[in-house]
Amino acid sequence: MNDETSHPESSDPVDRVPLDDAGTTSVPQAGLVRENGARDDLEVDRCRSAVLANLRHELRTPINAIIGYSEMLIEDAESASDESFSGDVRKIHNSGLMLLDMVNALLDPKRLEEGRLDAEAFGARVRHELRTPLNHIIGYAEMLIEDARGAVNTGVVSDLERIHLSGIRLLSLIDQIVGLTRAPREAEEIALEDSAVSGMLRDVLETIHTIESPAAYPHDSDRGRLLLVDDNEINREMLSRQLRRQGHQVEVVGNGREALGMIEKEAFDLVLLDIMMPEINGIQVLEHIKRDPQHRDLPVIMISALDEIDSVVRCIEAGAEDYLPKPFNPTVLRARIGACLEKKRLRDREVVYLKQIETEKKRADDLLHVILPAEIVDELIATDDVKPRRYENVAVLFSDIVGFTPYCEDRDPEEIVSNLQELVIAFEEHAIQYNMQKIKTIGDSFMAAAGLFKPVANPVLDAVHCGLKIIRSAHAVRPHWDVRVGIHVGPVVGGLLGRRQYLFDLWGDTVNTAARMESNGRPGHLALSVPAWRQVEQHFDCDSCATIPVKGKGNLQFKFIDATKRTCVD
Repeated sequence: MNDETSHPESSDPVDRVPLDDAGTTSVPQAGLVRENGARDDLEVDRCRSAVLANLRHELRTPINAIIGYSEMLIEDAESASDESFSGDVRKIHNSGLMLLDMVNALLDPKRLEEGRLDAEAFGARVRHELRTPLNHIIGYAEMLIEDARGAVNTGVVSDLERIHLSGIRLLSLIDQIVGLTRAPREAEEIALEDSAVSGMLRDVLETIHTIESPAAYPHDSDRGRLLLVDDNEINREMLSRQLRRQGHQVEVVGNGREALGMIEKEAFDLVLLDIMMPEINGIQVLEHIKRDPQHRDLPVIMISALDEIDSVVRCIEAGAEDYLPKPFNPTVLRARIGACLEKKRLRDREVVYLKQIETEKKRADDLLHVILPAEIVDELIATDDVKPRRYENVAVLFSDIVGFTPYCEDRDPEEIVSNLQELVIAFEEHAIQYNMQKIKTIGDSFMAAAGLFKPVANPVLDAVHCGLKIIRSAHAVRPHWDVRVGIHVGPVVGGLLGRRQYLFDLWGDTVNTAARMESNGRPGHLALSVPAWRQVEQHFDCDSCATIPVKGKGNLQFKFIDATKRTCVD
């Protein structure tokens, strides 16, 4: 047998045959009764379709077991080079295939076009056509069981007994169908009997709704972790064995509630889901999975003998990856499982790639935020460009470490960069504290601006507070540097330069004047221009004033605030 073969059942046919009030047996879901009043033609067709589908479901169940177990026995016998045993089992297998073809022919959906089902003729055909190959199966199974027990070949006895039991069950079901069709016929229409199985079928049909208009072998990498959901124990045992032979990891559950619980607790690559199940049918389980954002991408293959077009369409519409009617073509089953697993792996890979892209994008955005102001980053991402702008009433601050160049001459680079890094980090924290935007560092010089992107009540006041903190923190840390700070206020032009290495910068007379205030200032002092001083003179005392000739500016008046004194008035 090929590993890919799978012919699962859906339930035990004997257990599912109900008794009527007189104690006699009747065929599940089907009875020949006359309904009072006229029924809509479409509903009649749907009921007939449901009955035929369920009869196929019931008759195929033991046939699937016969075919499936015989194929596994053939495979094992051929592996052991036991040609005699494999030849006998092949006769069982061929008879099973013959039975399957007969059932498909007898219950062809095209019979619906006849308008009614001739129950007596149908019963006669079932009795005549199915019993002969079935008797062959039962007979060969009994003979092989006896031989295997005599040869103490216990390894095959259990599978042969399952084949024999399935044959007996199928024979019993055929006899029940024949017995029923001999009863007086009063029906011109087909209705569903009120039984537990009928309720299950009605539940599935109500879930499906009426449809108004129709709309190669896997590699090792295609093996996955599968969840098999079927309410029939023989189905679960047989199909799980088939799938494990293919190299899959298989978990089995017997109903929809268990399936949903298992999916919540564990991760699966694929779900094989029967439709006809008690409590929660397969379509309802499928809809629940597809509503759950966490599991909606989990592929589901529906498996059922209920092969009506309504069922197929409803499952695909609900999100099923595929629909396989029982019994399965072995090659098709394996190929479709492989295809579903491959699609899931591609989808999982896509999710991983998308997450990687998002991670890299976030990393790039974070890097841009380190280099550029947040407002500039937002504009750059949104438009791939930053328009130059004029900003009014901006306080520009420059700071510079006194004696930094001679300090660097006799010290190691690691010590220099470490101390400077500590100081710049402190400057950046002070800038954030007082609503200032860091523009850049140039060597040991630090440049920031207040009132640039967000309006503030008094940008110079924020700049003075920040400058005082810069001077004091520089003196507090080793090597206890002295710092000069210069501040001027006025309009500036801002824009982004470069493509390979972005830099947001400011230009204009305000920037030049602030730089001159710093370079001509005093260690441990803030040097303010007259326009800047006017915005803070109510808050600080001027420690000293000086008129200093400045290159390119002539004589400029400087207002000094000593950072070492208690100068705040308000």
